[in-house]
Parts: sequence; C-alpha cells; structure tokens
Amino acid sequence: MGKSSGLGKGLDALFAAPITLDGFNDEDKKDNDVDIGGEIVKFIKLTKIEPNTNQARKKFNQESLKELAESIKNYGVLQPIIVEDKGDFYKIIAGERRWRASKLAGLEEIPCLIRNEDEQKNKEISLIENIQRENLNPIEKALGYKELIDNYNLRQQDLADKLGISRTYVTNTLRILNLDKRVIELALDGKLTEGHCKALMAITDLNKQFEMAKNIIETGGTVADIERSLKNSSKTVKKAQKNEAIYRNIENDFEKFFGSKVKLKAGPRSGKIIISYSSNEELERLLEMVKNND
Repeated sequence: MGKSSGLGKGLDALFAAPITLDGFNDEDKKDNDVDIGGEIVKFIKLTKIEPNTNQARKKFNQESLKELAESIKNYGVLQPIIVEDKGDFYKIIAGERRWRASKLAGLEEIPCLIRNEDEQKNKEISLIENIQRENLNPIEKALGYKELIDNYNLRQQDLADKLGISRTYVTNTLRILNLDKRVIELALDGKLTEGHCKALMAITDLNKQFEMAKNIIETGGTVADIERSLKNSSKTVKKAQKNEAIYRNIENDFEKFFGSKVKLKAGPRSGKIIISYSSNEELERLLEMVKNND
C-alpha cells in the first residue's frame, strides 16, 4: 500500500498481528486445527467458504489471480484468510483474493482464522485488509468509507480514528464519488489511479472531466499532466476575460460615437464591428455621420 493513505495504526487494533504459515509442514495440517501464536488456524474446505457480497472490492484482475494461483501451487497459502462462522458455511471477512486464487490452484482447503466479531468490526477489518494488501481502486475505497459512515452513523473523524488516517484524507477520498459517472466507471476498471481521480475533481465541467480522463488513459498521462493542463486552461480563461474587458471598452466608445448599439466580434488577427439600427431614418443618420467624418 502506498504511503499516502496513512493507514497502519488502525490495522493493529482491528486485524491483530499477522499470522503466517512459514515453517508449517504438511504433517501439521493433518491435525486441522493448529495453534500459532495463540491464534487457531483451521483448514476449511473451499466449498464450505462463501465470499462476502458486501465487501469493498468489486472486481478482481484475472491475470493477477492467475499469478497468485501459480505462487500458491508452488508455496501454498502463507497467510490465512479471515472468516466468520455462519453455521452452515463460513463467510469471508478478509482474503477473498487468496480464496479465489486457491480455487484456481486446485486446492481443496485453505487455512482460515475464525473471527466472530460484530458486523461493523468485520467490515472495518475487510476494508483495511483490502486497502493494505490488495490495492483497492479509488472508487471501491471511497464506497467502503461511505458504507461504514452511512451504515453505522460515523463521523468522518470517527472513521479516520478507526483506520489510523487523517480526516482530510477521508474527506478527499469521499469527494471522488462526485466524479462524472463515466469517469467513475473508468476508475472501477482500474484505468485511473487515486491521484488521477483527485486531480480530475478540479474540472467542474463533467464532459471536459470525462474527455480529460479518456485522454489520460490514451496517452498514459500523469497527475502532473492534468495539473499542467488545468494551469494552462486557467491562463487561457484569464486572458479571455482580460480581452473581453478591453473589447467591451471599445464597444462603449463606438456606441458613444454612433449613438447606437455596437457589437465587436474580435478574432486573433481580424474581426467585425456590427452597428445596429432600428429604422431607415436611423440608418440614414449613421450614414451622414460617416460622410461628415470623411
């Protein structure tokens, strides 16, 4: 996980010390339940385990799963997944990616830690595990934050304290959900980073926001590219506003001279001056003014 998320402190409180199976041999597996550092690791059949449909991660990269499956074939599952005992089955709290890869690897069972915490604590564990280990895309992370805040009546500061991050980071992550829906879909597909999404928030025109997102994907642009484009766009707008004021002053001078409405249409090198009149008499008056100033 990237340093910028600030996660860490909350993991110790919610996830306990990570348990690995280094040095754990096949003979030990036969006992099924194994005590490692005070935690009971139970080998459970994959068919008895079901994913959590409400977990933050919505999409799994198939190539990444295949790579993990190959690693599991060679070395096994080195860290147990966390599950909740639901009676007839076990529901995954954290570790669905390892469970999926184990199925691809042809395993029949997988090491599990059974944690029967309350629902809120389980959701917190699931969210942190995903962020820490599986690099949730920015939309999945923001949706996970929003679900915890909405479902358990938490303030942003409460969530920040639980996850060991700053309130500002929570706020900025939640703001990503205000992006254009088309941009959100691109981020869900893993085509935009969290940095991209936060930089795109500065573009208030949703169509321009989407066009910029597509351009970033096509060109492999960075966050700095977005910021540079916004800076150049801002300069262009300021220049246009400055020119507009100059053109308005010119229009006012012409209107004072002709006594009629005047519109200046200026281009980079040329333009038009349009003088309005409302009657033939007024047209004749304007013509006389021009003749008299020859």
